[in-house]
Amino acid sequence: MLIALALLPGAARAADKVLEPLDKWVLNYADDSCRLARSFGTKDAKVVLVMDQFMPAGMLDLSLIGKPLGRFSDNRVSLTATFGPGLPPGESREAITGTVGPDRTTILMIGPRDLFNRNAVKGDSDELFPTTTEQEAAVTELRIAAPTLRLTLRTGPMAQPLAAMRTCISDLVKTWGLDPVQQETLSRRPVPTLSPGKWLYSADYPKSALAMGASAIIRFRIMVGADGLPTKCAVQQATLSPDFIKLTCELLMRRARFIPALDRDGKPVASFYTNSVRWLAG
Repeated sequence: MLIALALLPGAARAADKVLEPLDKWVLNYADDSCRLARSFGTKDAKVVLVMDQFMPAGMLDLSLIGKPLGRFSDNRVSLTATFGPGLPPGESREAITGTVGPDRTTILMIGPRDLFNRNAVKGDSDELFPTTTEQEAAVTELRIAAPTLRLTLRTGPMAQPLAAMRTCISDLVKTWGLDPVQQETLSRRPVPTLSPGKWLYSADYPKSALAMGASAIIRFRIMVGADGLPTKCAVQQATLSPDFIKLTCELLMRRARFIPALDRDGKPVASFYTNSVRWLAG
């Protein structure tokens, strides 16, 4: 769901950079998500790859952090993120740029990507794409291509880190009060009765935030009852934007409705729906 769009003016093609791993993968059990992170490059010039997952078998939400990324002249940039080698190129999409920490280190929030560069169905939640251990082991790199950045991270085989991520996600689903096995074998996930892009409108933008040009990215989870009605909204991840966090869930609980999930026998059951909204001033 996109509130506003802007394009970055063209720039000269950047030179390719290839970075090797600096340390091992680190898995973090967050409050409402699971996170894999690894550093690449050198101690004095490193890039950290962060991959968040918010639901079983969901897409990987990618971010890059590091001074070697350079600076961007806008807070949005078109880029491709391609896992490989030997896989079709990723789709060009818009990423959000910014800085973190007192030294204003560059962060590039790329957003959800599939391990095999497949495109999600427009308007759907995180698309569920099945993978095998063998396929995951064959993925050993991530290539980023933007107007001012061309970067390859040598991730190494992805099978083992993604197996650890699945264990984390299974434990997470239990904390939501759901059976992970049942959720993995649903014959139908919750389906929005209205396009998610119509749940929020430009007119909903907080006036004070709009006046300051403030933006936000809110990743949310809606618990959906067996009757298709939302029972709870939780923010899984968000930029530091308190004006948007409470408002987003309030509006979603009021407007989001679903065709309920079905278990393997076709019986309506409680489940969940995850997605994100970008509140972008511009």
